[in-house]
Amino acid sequence: MAAGELSELKAGDIMLPADKVITISPDEKVALADLIMTRSSVGSLPVVEGDRILGIVTQRDIMLAKTFQVGSLPVRDLMTKRLIVVDRDTPLKEVLGLMIKNRIERLPVVENGKFLGLIVHGRILKELYRRL
Repeated sequence: MAAGELSELKAGDIMLPADKVITISPDEKVALADLIMTRSSVGSLPVVEGDRILGIVTQRDIMLAKTFQVGSLPVRDLMTKRLIVVDRDTPLKEVLGLMIKNRIERLPVVENGKFLGLIVHGRILKELYRRL
């Protein structure tokens, strides 16, 4: 694959579409989020209401908070609310730069507040491998 081909990749090309992403409501309990992530082998759940993303809760968030008996709390009380997001036309290089700079493994793709999909590091690797 030519370097030019890679530079043409955009967030929309590598995201997992919203309808394929396991999400959770902000009113659900943290214990349910933990169970869903464990059973689905995913490391995070976007917290959505309708088609809007409000935050993200990760397995790490839950692990760090378990000593505080947070299972009965609503997800909205534990989720990260200040999200770093991109739009579908964000170039791959910028996506990677944001993920590296902010040490994050998941990046929501949003357009006018609407949740379009999720980029996870594994999707990027799979897409690069597919194009080699």
